[in-house]
Amino acid sequence: MLFLDVGQDMDPVLDNVLNKNLITNGKNICVKIGDKEIDYNPKFKLYITTRMGNPHYTPEVSTKVAVVNFAVKESGLIEQCLGIVVKAEQASLEATKNEVITRIASNKATILDLQDTILRMLSESKVNILEDVALIDNLQQSKEKSDEIKISLESSEIMMKKINDTREIYRECGK
Repeated sequence: MLFLDVGQDMDPVLDNVLNKNLITNGKNICVKIGDKEIDYNPKFKLYITTRMGNPHYTPEVSTKVAVVNFAVKESGLIEQCLGIVVKAEQASLEATKNEVITRIASNKATILDLQDTILRMLSESKVNILEDVALIDNLQQSKEKSDEIKISLESSEIMMKKINDTREIYRECGK
C-alpha cells in the first residue's frame, strides 16, 4: 500500500499497523484498525511518501518506520541504505555505531562548554588572573576533564573505524 503526500502528523489509527501489533485468531493473523479487526498478510508492505523537503517526524513515528530521504546526493542515499541493511543484518553493530556517534557529539559539546566557561570567567575576572583562585581551580578541572574526553574521543574514533570496516562488508548491498 502506498500513501502519497503524507504530512507531518500520522493518524493514530495507523499505530497498530506501524508497530505490527498483530492478533492471532486461530490460524488467522489480524491487525486492529480502529474498532475493527482486519486480516493481515505477512507480505504486506506500507510505503509512505511526503513532498516535504525536510520532514521532522516525532520520535514515536521515527522509531516505527524506516525513513529514507531521496532528496540527498547518491553518496548520502547509499549511506542511508547501508545503515538500513546493517541494522537488519547486525542490529547491535548499528546500535553501537549510533551510541558512539552520540558519545562523540556529547564529548565535543562538553569541550565547547568548558572553553566557553573558561572564556567567560576570564572576561568577568575582576582581579589579577594569577590571583583568581576560582579561575585557576576551574582551569585545572577543565584540563583534567579535557584529558579524559580526549582519551574517550580517541577510543571512540578507533571503535568507529572498526565499525565502519565491518559495515563495508554490506556496502554493495547499500548501493
